[in-house]
Amino acid sequence: MRIAFVDNLSVAGGLSRFSLLLSKSLLERDPSISIDYFIHFNNLRHIPEIRNVSPRLNVFILQTTRPKGIFSRLTERVLSKLGNNRKNDDPATTEIEKRIGKEYDLAYFPSAHMMKRPTIGIPVVGTLHDFNWKYFFGREIFPTSFVEMMDEEIMVWMEKGHTICSSRDVVDEAHKLYPAGKNYPEVVPIAPVIYDSQISDVEAAAILKELGIDFPYIIFPGNFYPHKNHLNLFTAFSLLRKRKGFESYKLILTGMNSQQVKRGIAGYRGVELLTKNGAGRDFDVMGMGYQPNKVIDSLISRARLLVSPSIYEAICTPAMDAWHFGTPTAISDIPPFREHEKTWSIKSAFFDPMDPENIADVLEAYLNQYDKAREDGRVSKENMARYTWDNVASRYLDVFRRAIKEHQ
Repeated sequence: MRIAFVDNLSVAGGLSRFSLLLSKSLLERDPSISIDYFIHFNNLRHIPEIRNVSPRLNVFILQTTRPKGIFSRLTERVLSKLGNNRKNDDPATTEIEKRIGKEYDLAYFPSAHMMKRPTIGIPVVGTLHDFNWKYFFGREIFPTSFVEMMDEEIMVWMEKGHTICSSRDVVDEAHKLYPAGKNYPEVVPIAPVIYDSQISDVEAAAILKELGIDFPYIIFPGNFYPHKNHLNLFTAFSLLRKRKGFESYKLILTGMNSQQVKRGIAGYRGVELLTKNGAGRDFDVMGMGYQPNKVIDSLISRARLLVSPSIYEAICTPAMDAWHFGTPTAISDIPPFREHEKTWSIKSAFFDPMDPENIADVLEAYLNQYDKAREDGRVSKENMARYTWDNVASRYLDVFRRAIKEHQ
């Protein structure tokens, strides 16, 4: 089977690691598979390991995603002002349609939930991770034009081929948002998006030492989009720090744009940023930005606790990564996160993400019963280990083979 794996959207974090691990696992699962991996230029920074996955995986940069020069940007701006911009034309989609032909048995799109479905004459499978763009969380992330476009495209994806998602909650949401649909996504849970699963405690400790992290910390890996709910976490952490036994704790943030809070002090209404004028004052919040895979894995494995206060997700990939290492977690009490209890029998603390007092109370109680928290982490690790990327690849291949058979 020759697969065109099309990673054409600029993404980071869990989604990048998902694509990396899925492609690697497909090749390991079936020696007859070869993959041409078409990648957005920016994504090579997030998963440089993709170049060395296998001799049977060839990487091709989508040329339309390369950074544009000043002349090209000025030309586009002028054409836009003259009214000659063709808003419905996506250069990357056009390039995909030209470059992917019948030499492939199948085209797979890991970010189908955020793009138009290309018109190509071979079987197509896409993953619909979530419907984030359909909601407003206090700040515009996606313009209305994009929302309207995706409202139509989701139906196209579901009606014209096979789609996959990672949780039952996504299927339920698809039924709610698109009741007229006929072919809803098939659920294939993913495994933890850990690339260096064998990192040792000694190596992780050395990485933390190099980073100057020699204090107890709680970690939240998540980009700075509003649905990640950082503000309520900051408020909760400021309350926790005032309680006995937690004065030395710090909150570490990772993910895209988290470096905006490089050093700060958590308060009830946000984080006070420390500047040169604040010399001598100790921080309790540290934003590290997007980190290489080995660093983030080390941070998660050595954390006292991983938290995820998100108010909207399809799954909780940071918690899944933590369970892989046996790190205790405290996460939002929302349906997709509760689904992990049914899927893998994990054990975690849960809190109301909209109530900072409740978040602080749950964190305090869990950390004060740390033997129980560690045991929950151990049980979660044991149960998560039963579901591997080989299982994921096997189920994806089942869908791929059905798509090919139905296309013939």
